[in-house]
Amino acid sequence: MRFWTREIAGWLLVGLGLFVFYVCVSLLGSAKFIEGGSLTVIGVVLFRGGVHLIKVAVAAQVCLQAQDKVERPGPRRGARP
Repeated sequence: MRFWTREIAGWLLVGLGLFVFYVCVSLLGSAKFIEGGSLTVIGVVLFRGGVHLIKVAVAAQVCLQAQDKVERPGPRRGARP
C-alpha cells in the first residue's frame, strides 16, 4: 500500500506540472514573458519530481515482487519425487 501513495503523489505532481505549463503558454501568449519564464522553471521541477516519484514507486514494486520470487523455494531441477 505504501507504493500507491508515492505513485498517486507522483501523478498529482505530473498533473500539476502540466497545468503550470498550460498557464505558462497562456502567459507567453499574452506577452508576459517574465512571468511565463519563471513559471516554466517551476513547471519543470514539478513535472520531473512527479516522474521521479512514479519511477521510484514502480521500481520498489518490481523489487518487492522479485524478492518474493527469490525467497520462495521452487522445485529443484533433477530432484526426484
